[in-house]
Amino acid sequence: MKKLDYKAIGIFVFLILIFFFLIYFNSFSHVRSSITDKLYGDKEILDSIVIIKIDDESINKIGRWPWNRDIYPLILEKVKDAKFIGMDLSFFEESFNDDNLRDKLNSMDNVVLAAEVNEGVLYKPIFEADYGYVNVVTGSDGVTREVNPKLKENVLPFAFEIYKKGWNNEAEFLKKNYIINFASNPNSFSSINVNGLLDGNESFKNKFVLIGATAPDLHDNYFVPTSEGVAMPGVEIHANILQNLILDNFLKKEGLFLMLLLTFIIGFIGLFFISKLKIYYFIPLVVLIIIAYSFIAIFIFDQFNFVMDMFFFPLALLIFTGTGVGVNYLSEKKHSQYLADAFGKYISKDLLKEIVTHKKELKLGGGKRTITIFFSDIRNFTSISEKLKPEELVKLLNEYLTEMGKIILDYKGTVDKFIGDAIMAFWNAPLTLDNHAEMACRATIEQVRKIKELQEKWKKEGMPLVEIGCGLHTGSAIIGNMGSEDRFDYTAIGDTINLGSRLEGLTKQYGVSIIVSEDVYNAVKDKFNFRKLDTVRVKGKNIPVRIYELVVDENKEFNEKYERALQLYSKSEFKEAVKEFESALKLKKDDKSCILFIERCRDYAKNPPGKDWDGVFELKTK
Repeated sequence: MKKLDYKAIGIFVFLILIFFFLIYFNSFSHVRSSITDKLYGDKEILDSIVIIKIDDESINKIGRWPWNRDIYPLILEKVKDAKFIGMDLSFFEESFNDDNLRDKLNSMDNVVLAAEVNEGVLYKPIFEADYGYVNVVTGSDGVTREVNPKLKENVLPFAFEIYKKGWNNEAEFLKKNYIINFASNPNSFSSINVNGLLDGNESFKNKFVLIGATAPDLHDNYFVPTSEGVAMPGVEIHANILQNLILDNFLKKEGLFLMLLLTFIIGFIGLFFISKLKIYYFIPLVVLIIIAYSFIAIFIFDQFNFVMDMFFFPLALLIFTGTGVGVNYLSEKKHSQYLADAFGKYISKDLLKEIVTHKKELKLGGGKRTITIFFSDIRNFTSISEKLKPEELVKLLNEYLTEMGKIILDYKGTVDKFIGDAIMAFWNAPLTLDNHAEMACRATIEQVRKIKELQEKWKKEGMPLVEIGCGLHTGSAIIGNMGSEDRFDYTAIGDTINLGSRLEGLTKQYGVSIIVSEDVYNAVKDKFNFRKLDTVRVKGKNIPVRIYELVVDENKEFNEKYERALQLYSKSEFKEAVKEFESALKLKKDDKSCILFIERCRDYAKNPPGKDWDGVFELKTK
């Protein structure tokens, strides 16, 4: 018995050290967050907070976004009797008609405008008014749970500034992340759209009014713990933060010490006491303890706005109890295989492997590697889908994805995912390929040629014309297993992925099938035919990118004329460039790149870009 007790103590110490390590380094944060996310919501909404929505109906009525700034003084006039007004809108650049809005803002002392921190730079509104930055903290799982009041140039977050100016001018804030206590699901706050506001005569006396975009196409939506698949507009996130400030009910999380202490206590009880009970006693007892702990956590959350960890406590109970059962069984049978059998009755095999046996395959997340990323997309897929019956669309899409996926695999690529009609793939992971850029190019050319074959087949079947655009980029990315509650996805993340996606999006603008980055071009320029398309600065990037068309069917004379025209363009000789582009266009009618540059050159000829122009064209959209 003494020997068995010492063995159990040694195992207990070993496991508790593992748990301490996991807790200290915030392991399984995505899983833990997704569990506690279910506690959010079902809170009362303050009727003193009203959202003025810039939604699809308002945009359809008032006009294309961004609106003429003459509309904002009219909005402010309608809500001027509010206690305080927050405008979650970007006023970072001068406009031709700012005077009316400037005069209106100068006449009011209850307005906070939006600032923004981007890549460490604070962008302030151009008008003289109070402002706060609208950035919120989005977790690595894409869910917004926190707001960061760590001051940037002594500027508070947007909702904090509204609270300070409109509710408590003496308020001081700690330089820490505040956990937002989301009151309910998206679209729960009292709201009225701009169209209804301008047509009505509603009073906003003693109200906090927040004005912001809610239309999905304006891309100011974020997933939050209460989303349930529906993203929450940024302005409503600020409304939740403001309510937390007014009610003083930001969430607090269970501290490291308490989490370690509870794990130690339940682990000790599980291994040395519960595991010694008969099976028909300890299984119901374990279930009862987990249920009781869950109810206690829910009660504490609702009553005290305190988030208890709901992952490590039940996991420790299962692990330590299961280990105790295993130790007892091992002492009777003296066979190590029975330990795994005992564990398997209480926890999942994958979790067991990761925590107890440390399988290498489950540790791939976070590895950095140079890859070639590939994105493709069916052009005008929405229009195509509207022309087909559902079963026809499914048949076409499945056939397309099957053929394209097979080509990627034939060229030793990894299909990461199918996103509707889009494909994401990469080369050089997990299989190492020295010529990954070349293999990616060959696979892409093969796909474009295969599409032409399929077009003939689909045409005979009465299907609409299907064309694709493909983007390729080579660079560093994080490769590995990204975990969730019940599965691991082997995928790639990082700026390399984002740029690859942007390049695919440019194929439609330039009217080509394949666009590659300069990194891909430099790696394989001697193996394929290329046409230099442009030098652009894609949205969200400061460094310009040279982009090239990977030519499937070469037209040497056209390419030479096009490159001469491009050289003239880069030297600001726009009139001569137009002539050369028009000459190239005669060799390849309807070439969208030529047409695009002709229009751009004519515009630059009338409105020169300036002496310091470097030939880079800045893209305003993704």
